[in-house]
Amino acid sequence: MERSSQLGMNNKDRKFGGRLLDIVLITTIFTLFSFITVFVITSKESKFQNVLANDEVIEEQIVEEPEILPSPVIEEFETAFDGVHIIHEKLNDKSTPYHIQSVQTKFEIINNEINQYISTSKEQYENAVRLNILTNETKNLFNNLKISSEIFEHDNKYISIVFTKSEAIGSNIYESTIKTIFFNNETGEMIDLRHLIDLNVDHLITFTDHVHSSILNNKTYNQYIHNDQFFAATEPKWKLYKRFAIKDDQLIIYFDKGEVAERNAGIPTATISLTSIYSLLAPEFKNGIKDNSTRPNTPSHNGKKVALTFDDGPHPTITMQILNTLDKYDAKATFFVVGNRVDDYSDVLIETVKRGHEIGNHTWNHARLTALSSENVLEQIRLTNEAIKNVTGQYPDVFRPPYGDKNKRVTDLIDLPAVLWTIDSLDWKHRDSSNLLPMIKKNMHNNAIILMHDIHQSTADGLESVLKYLQSEGYEFVTVNELLFQDK
Repeated sequence: MERSSQLGMNNKDRKFGGRLLDIVLITTIFTLFSFITVFVITSKESKFQNVLANDEVIEEQIVEEPEILPSPVIEEFETAFDGVHIIHEKLNDKSTPYHIQSVQTKFEIINNEINQYISTSKEQYENAVRLNILTNETKNLFNNLKISSEIFEHDNKYISIVFTKSEAIGSNIYESTIKTIFFNNETGEMIDLRHLIDLNVDHLITFTDHVHSSILNNKTYNQYIHNDQFFAATEPKWKLYKRFAIKDDQLIIYFDKGEVAERNAGIPTATISLTSIYSLLAPEFKNGIKDNSTRPNTPSHNGKKVALTFDDGPHPTITMQILNTLDKYDAKATFFVVGNRVDDYSDVLIETVKRGHEIGNHTWNHARLTALSSENVLEQIRLTNEAIKNVTGQYPDVFRPPYGDKNKRVTDLIDLPAVLWTIDSLDWKHRDSSNLLPMIKKNMHNNAIILMHDIHQSTADGLESVLKYLQSEGYEFVTVNELLFQDK
């Protein structure tokens, strides 16, 4: 009994202990589950927050503040001329700086013309800078645009505006060009040269002679003039004389840098007194101008002129044939001789001078001067000068570089004007007497300098047809020295 009672007690204890153990296990499992759930949720939130934080960093890196571009500084100034103002515009930008001096008037048509010029100049400049940066490895390039303006008044009525544009793209060398506007400040009418000299073609031809005289007799320019470019740019054509101004009763004709002369000559101008062209002016421009009209002191004389030139001689038979043909037409010419041929054919050279022709220096042995040292250039000229002096008794006044090949170094070394040509007959290429006249006829113009050679038989054979044609056209035959440099 007692034993049974004990057994019953033990069973109860066991059941109680089992329940307690179950409770502890369930509680432990629940606690662990709760802990894991909290941990997982917290971990996910942390990761999510980190992702958001990283996204914000990325977004901060991508979003940049807009670059603040420099703005141009613009100032306006009055002038002494009615309704005319100066506008200064300056931009201190690293890549495309500029300094522009523009002009505004009381006339919309004039302002539109000026504004179009300024805006086009800026656009072309900016495009050129971009292209230069893309095509050049060097990044430290010097770019600049300068447009300056000058204003002149004539007869209290007419205004001249002269714009000089100097532009440097990736360089410290400026290219310079000119634009002019001439207008009536009472009516706003723009005026070109045709109206100034009375829409008269004969007046234009005479006016062209004045331009030639001004440039070719100017010692500042004449040593740098490219003859072919100069005469092509100054033919009697209205379209070639769009850049002009009147200042102090002087008519000024402008040329761009490098247009008619070497670039180191700057911007050549022809300055012509209004009194000297009084007879050419339209009536409305004669007010207050005295009539001192004269024929210009110019290489073109009073009629049409042509300078025949022959290179590479003398030749014992061909030169003599050419001399005889020239005599038939009372034609004078210039012979550019090669120095090492002078002694061998001295009798031909003496005969050339006796007949009134001019002798020029064409180097000692037809050397390409730009390929020689300065010492050798001087030697080429000195030897030929001495050879000519020994035979003829006088030094030459003119010089022609073989192949027309010259540069500033060469022309600075040689104390003689370098004379090229405006018409190449191509006799050296074709060697065909029948081709000589067509080539010259095709390109003929007043004050032409024609290149031929007195070492080709075909040239001697074709010369008479050329002389006959030129004479029938009223041309006078002169030497290059008479055409270009002598006072008349």
